[in-house]
Amino acid sequence: MRVVVLGAAGQLGRETVRTLSAHGHAFSAAVRRPPVSAFERTVEIRSADARNKADLCAAISGFDAVVNVIGGGTLKKNDVASTTTTIAVSAAEEVGVNRYIAISAGMVALDWALFKYVLRPLIFRHILEEHRRVEEIVKAGTLAWTIVRPTALTNRPATGYLASLELQPRAFVTSGADVAAFIADEIEKNDYVRQAVFVTSRRK
Repeated sequence: MRVVVLGAAGQLGRETVRTLSAHGHAFSAAVRRPPVSAFERTVEIRSADARNKADLCAAISGFDAVVNVIGGGTLKKNDVASTTTTIAVSAAEEVGVNRYIAISAGMVALDWALFKYVLRPLIFRHILEEHRRVEEIVKAGTLAWTIVRPTALTNRPATGYLASLELQPRAFVTSGADVAAFIADEIEKNDYVRQAVFVTSRRK
């Protein structure tokens, strides 16, 4: 399957590129500008500004699936993820790329009292609102989407992932490598089409 990764220059994007390569997928890394740390020579790079629909249509045309891991990268109020998601979904529909993988967060379903009444209003309010906007945009489209909801992302080594339609108790952190592994597997297996799935790393 031919896959294009949006936001490939970011931390999760790089993990996804590495994992897709290991799985033997043909893929392209779509980036707005050349990353400071270059990709391996075998990685096909396409230049595209995710805020420009014409750019995205050109970058994703001819692929079978879009993996969008673009994030705002901050807890401050911003609409980077939702704005680029709106354009990416529309571009995919226009050029006929039906499979779409989106990134959200496990916190959209977190109901712990400490999070709900303290952490959410004080720290995570803006990023939570943005994740919810992304999910609404993806779900409103016509694509064969999967929304990935990892718990708190870390740079820890992969330990294997657990995927579920319900947020698991004591599921605190997920390594980027495990999220990337889930994405690669989901592209192959299509177990969670038009579903939002919680992903967390297995505890050692």
